[in-house]
Amino acid sequence: MSYCVNCGVELQKSEPRCPLCGTEVINPNELLEEKPIRPYPSHVEHLDRSVDRRYIASFVSLLLLIPLFTTMLANVLVSRQLTWSYLVLGGELVAFTVFLLPMIARMPKVLYMVIDTLAVCVLLLLIRVLTQSSWDWLLLLGFPITVLSALMCWFFSVMASKKCRIPVLIRFSFALACVGLLVVAIEFFIGLHLQRIAWPTWSLYVLFPCLVLASSLLILNRRAKVKEEIKKRFYF
Repeated sequence: MSYCVNCGVELQKSEPRCPLCGTEVINPNELLEEKPIRPYPSHVEHLDRSVDRRYIASFVSLLLLIPLFTTMLANVLVSRQLTWSYLVLGGELVAFTVFLLPMIARMPKVLYMVIDTLAVCVLLLLIRVLTQSSWDWLLLLGFPITVLSALMCWFFSVMASKKCRIPVLIRFSFALACVGLLVVAIEFFIGLHLQRIAWPTWSLYVLFPCLVLASSLLILNRRAKVKEEIKKRFYF
């Protein structure tokens, strides 16, 4: 057994040149073989590292059926009917639409948002039916906050899109302002549910800092030097 004096790769007997670097091999103790058998493949194999996301999502979707059927079976055996296991169904429906559906089907972002919103609304409806509570919290609190949150997620996705031509600092300022207004809207609907509509109180502690930060970003956006420095720091 011998090794290349240049790169150190292992050589077969009487190999005239190193197959890796081409350095001539001189070993007077070995006889020359015309076609030596090399201990390594003659070509490099390239592994396919691509992952089939649709296959993985479909497989995980099938796995979600195991806890669903298990809880339904336990519900029937204990209560003789399906009651609380519907909550598991609603929870898995939300998880499927939010995490797995985008990996399986290609649709516009707006359609994803609509389906996710409907899934959350179905879960809230199941909670209302199973708890036999009033419709007030669902119609005045649950549904409006869910729809507003979905609209904000859609707005954030538009702002984060590569097709958006709005400067980055302005995007962040819009996002901060929307967060503050969402908190004010949540307080409004909570008051509407409690049958008392008044001037916002605790939500102002969120709204004012968001507006101040948004205004600061708008001012920074007008300063070219500061703007370029921020882009360099955060790799925009």
